[in-house]
Amino acid sequence: MEDQSITVRCACGWKTVGPEEDVVAATIEHGLRLHNMTATREEVLAMATASEAEPATPSTPSHRTPNTF
Repeated sequence: MEDQSITVRCACGWKTVGPEEDVVAATIEHGLRLHNMTATREEVLAMATASEAEPATPSTPSHRTPNTF
């Protein structure tokens, strides 16, 4: 059985899809790097949604909104 992918979307347009560990790490890094915000694993998982057959690659935002996670 395959691991289920999850998706996290940021208000700035950034999105990441993949296994839980990868998505949590990418989201925490995104928050720190682009928004100077620190998120916990629990906060990331609270904003995550289940994904269906989407590629497991982080995307690049088309625009950035400061201090938005």
